[in-house]
Amino acid sequence: MSVSDAVAPEHSWHRYGHLAVVYLVWGSTYLAVKICVSGPSALSPLQLQTWRMSMAGILLIGLSFFSGNLPSKIRIRDLLTCCVTGALMWVSGNGLATLASRHATSGFIVMAMGMIPVWTTLITSIMNRALPSRTMILGLFTGIIGLSFVIVPPALSSEVSSVAQGYAVSTALILCAAGLTWSLGSVLQQPLIGRLAPTTAAGIQMLSAALILTTIGKLQAAPLLPQFGLATNQIAAFLFLVVFGSAICLVSYIKVIKSFNPTIASTFAYVNPLVGVALGWALLGELPETAASLGMALILFGVFLVVARPSKRSAAYEGQSKLSRFSEENGK
Repeated sequence: MSVSDAVAPEHSWHRYGHLAVVYLVWGSTYLAVKICVSGPSALSPLQLQTWRMSMAGILLIGLSFFSGNLPSKIRIRDLLTCCVTGALMWVSGNGLATLASRHATSGFIVMAMGMIPVWTTLITSIMNRALPSRTMILGLFTGIIGLSFVIVPPALSSEVSSVAQGYAVSTALILCAAGLTWSLGSVLQQPLIGRLAPTTAAGIQMLSAALILTTIGKLQAAPLLPQFGLATNQIAAFLFLVVFGSAICLVSYIKVIKSFNPTIASTFAYVNPLVGVALGWALLGELPETAASLGMALILFGVFLVVARPSKRSAAYEGQSKLSRFSEENGK
């Protein structure tokens, strides 16, 4: 079935259910991360990321095996690609965003990481030596201006509560690095298309990231085992990240890109940040400042210019794969 094909009418409600999963689950991942790394019994970012990658990777490989998508033999080149992109996306990209979550609200994180589709399109254009379209350039600059509205005010004023005092500059730099490295990994994994199923590739990426994170923990003599006495909501948030944030959402997104046209399938890129901010406000009382709200609007408009208009978006973005687009949002 092609990306633009629709499912049979009698099953049409299924596709809207999958779309709702993509919207709600991906939009709430940083809320779950914030819950895990906050409080007296919190997991450290290294512990959270190591165990999340380990369990999610095993789950995805198991899912790939039982669905008949796990190949009996994997090319060394594909395996190396999975390892390199896994390091870029899950150790650096998502790992740095998890690190920043200790000192910033979940809404702040999801707003800053909302630039990922724009970064991905820019990097793809550069690597393909393709001349960016005017719309793409406008979207890029609009997104950068919006990002500055999000990350600069905390560094200029101690009254901004979205980032803990003393961590504004470092958090801004960490999140910029997180978005860029995630996007780079998303682009570099494109050769895997057609050779590995998305569940297989993502599983290997996560397991390789878990191995790297474990090595980092050993070199730093950091405890990788969480302390006893984790709060119930922290355990629930962790399981949510492993089960829903990886396996279930990946399956749902594959269903979405098969049953909706590309324009609708790509709406997650600007719906998820709104969901993330709304959930952070409703469940954790995180109210974004006016400047950050304006910044988010500009970021989403920039993403819209790059992603949501197939007739005008660059050929670089048009050529991105299902796995690459899954990776763009799963970085949140």
